[in-house]
Amino acid sequence: MIPFSVYAFEELRLPLELLWATLVFCLPFAEKKNHFVLRATFGYIFITLLSLFYFPIFGWDKLSPRFYFFILIWYLFIALFSPFYAGFCFQIKKADALLLGSLAFSLQNIIYSFYHLYIARVLFSKIRCHLIPYILGALLLCVLLFTLVDRIYTPILKKSEGSLLRDTKKNISIFLVIYIILYLFLIFYQAIYEQGYSIYDKSSWISGILVSVLILAMQYSSISALVYAEKTKNMEELLLNSEHYYELSKEHISIINRKCHDLKHQLKVLRTVSEEERNDYITEAEKSILFYQNLIYTDNEALNTILAEKGLFCSENDIDFHCSVDDVDLTKIRVSDLYSMLGNGIDNAIEYVKKQSNSTLRTISLRMTKSGSFIGIQISNPLAYEDALYYKNQQEKSMHSLLESTKKSKAYHGFGLKSIRYVAEKYDGHMEYSIDDGLFTLQIIIPLNLE
Repeated sequence: MIPFSVYAFEELRLPLELLWATLVFCLPFAEKKNHFVLRATFGYIFITLLSLFYFPIFGWDKLSPRFYFFILIWYLFIALFSPFYAGFCFQIKKADALLLGSLAFSLQNIIYSFYHLYIARVLFSKIRCHLIPYILGALLLCVLLFTLVDRIYTPILKKSEGSLLRDTKKNISIFLVIYIILYLFLIFYQAIYEQGYSIYDKSSWISGILVSVLILAMQYSSISALVYAEKTKNMEELLLNSEHYYELSKEHISIINRKCHDLKHQLKVLRTVSEEERNDYITEAEKSILFYQNLIYTDNEALNTILAEKGLFCSENDIDFHCSVDDVDLTKIRVSDLYSMLGNGIDNAIEYVKKQSNSTLRTISLRMTKSGSFIGIQISNPLAYEDALYYKNQQEKSMHSLLESTKKSKAYHGFGLKSIRYVAEKYDGHMEYSIDDGLFTLQIIIPLNLE
């Protein structure tokens, strides 16, 4: 006779195996949240206590339709706890949590189908009469299988740098549906096994394992493709940005050399001209260095460099560059990421305004503010009347396609916008842009409590 303690273990082992499998995929992929051990422990205790409600449900009349309905919903809730657990313990996007949760559920199903359905019920059925050997066998198989999967998946998950999918409604909906279909499919095979009317019924556990292995293999290929595509895109963007900033650097050096040459010429002339002409030359020299006097200096050296570089270019090209920078802490943002966000944002504005002949349109505004627990970066420039009207008449189109349609070099600017969005989302922020009253505004929001 099988003791009640074995039945209790068979229910309690489900959350343990599932959450353990979740950690196998999440630990090499995402950063841990604060108080990770406390969160992980609390999550396990919570789902374990909830799993005990299985026994009152199991006591219902098994011929009642509500019994099968609640059992189905109950196990679906347990299965869906994996992505919730991932989001509770790790810095992870919802779509990525659903993706890794489906992998964890597939991995747990292999344990269940192979050990609990085949070994414990067919191959060595008497093991269920002895709790300790039953637990040790399950533990040993979990260690072996989870270690194997960890060895396979860890390298590719680390390369993803904690991001695979964007948190769009489409991605979240698709992977939620896939998760539920996967659950129903595996439950179907388990239900067939429980019937036990034929040899096929008793062998249905093999189908459950094959489906789970197929999902793990296919998702591995999908993750590899996503990582490779992201790496390729970043390399292309890096090359484009490198060429772009190389040309900018040459132009800035040329500007500085020209300014130095002008100052040398003015100093030579000062020795030979009258006092009245000398004052005119001094005034001209003061204008040449006025830009450096108006520089905004912050505690962030990288920000100072960016503002000086862009301001110098604007000054030389008769573009008004207005900056307003609050006392914000940017130390947790990597220099390359900060340069990518601000550099690309300001460059997009520069490209537009430098083509305008109207002086009122040749202006760029940069504001960096601190509001509560967020950093706000706002880059704006005025639009010509015909451009503002064009955007207004094309509101049914996406803003991104509208922006690209006016660019001569679509590839670079497409990568520029993608780069800004990518960096913002990397720091759990977001980017958006709008056109209002003839003013184009790029808005970047970054949380301050970065880990």
